[in-house]
Amino acid sequence: MKFLLSFALSVFLTSASAVSANIGTVTQLDGSGVIKRDSAVVGDATGTQIESMDIAETTKGRMQIDFIDETRLDVIDHSRVVIDEFVYDPNTGTGRLDIRASLGAVRYASGQIAKNSRQNVRVRTPTATISVRGTDFNMVVNEIGESYVTLLPSCEYNPVTNDTECVTGEISVENSAGFVVLNQAFQMTRVRSASSSPTTPVIIDLTEPQINGMLIVRRTDPIDEALDRQILQNQTVDILNFDFLEFNELENDALSDGIKDLWMTELDRGADYYLRELLVDMIDQLNLALLNTFRDELDKQNEEFFATRQLGYDEKTGVFLDFDDPFWHYQRKDASLENNIDMYLTEEYGYKINVEQGDEAVYDYMLGVGNNSINIQQR
Repeated sequence: MKFLLSFALSVFLTSASAVSANIGTVTQLDGSGVIKRDSAVVGDATGTQIESMDIAETTKGRMQIDFIDETRLDVIDHSRVVIDEFVYDPNTGTGRLDIRASLGAVRYASGQIAKNSRQNVRVRTPTATISVRGTDFNMVVNEIGESYVTLLPSCEYNPVTNDTECVTGEISVENSAGFVVLNQAFQMTRVRSASSSPTTPVIIDLTEPQINGMLIVRRTDPIDEALDRQILQNQTVDILNFDFLEFNELENDALSDGIKDLWMTELDRGADYYLRELLVDMIDQLNLALLNTFRDELDKQNEEFFATRQLGYDEKTGVFLDFDDPFWHYQRKDASLENNIDMYLTEEYGYKINVEQGDEAVYDYMLGVGNNSINIQQR
């Protein structure tokens, strides 16, 4: 049985031939970190030259990368970033920058490309795409795959005024479920999954080091903390009208839950308090156990997320892939040559392709990053 499926969507793609070498340099490395190229380590020290498609990985260390257009990238501990594409024309200050991150914390400071070619700068995670409009931001992808994006002020020292001047730009955080715009300093949004829209931005009360430390499951989410603080600030408690000596019913607590949290002292911290703390610790341990259980699966997903699709025939998957700008050309035949798949897919949208051909199957074949699923069964 022969089967043919083809469809097309519009897209823009910069050709791989536009990639240039020596696009930046590792200018600082504190602790452990490496630059990988074609799965091989090409540098683990300052001075390492960066090329497109290089991977920056840190364990217990922090790496600073300065690009030739003055873009700065700080890769914090236990993080992984791929520089997918960097094209820059120093004569016009324009170009294109595309970065991917799957785990850890990254701080981004805009260079000339973001200032002159805003529409051509993208920073992606497994759950969201960040469009940069000339500013600084911090991005954290935690161990359960959630993305946290925080807009930061861009500060520079002015020798004329002998003062540090800060301005706040704007970024857009989006995926297939929706988008939000961050335009105030220290606004944060959270994206739980690729199919859930970014949360409404809230202003958080955290320093950058505290934001960078959000790499494991927290007892309290920073966005939830900020919302709780807003609720408390909007509540008015009339202390003068509160009679602390009046007890009409012994079974009633004279202090409401909200007041009790505000006024609790060490003398009030009895068995209920310590039991609550014990339960919180137990939940944390359970969360960590679940993370360890699913770590292999997450690693698998990250490996697929960062996979660089080579053109031509792939013996592992049996897929023949070609690129005819702006379309991916995906072809696969099973061993019997009776079943055939032939698809043209636009590059702008990511795809997860699951194929069953006779007795053969190839699952979770990824092209780009997105939520489009293609399921094909040939019998």
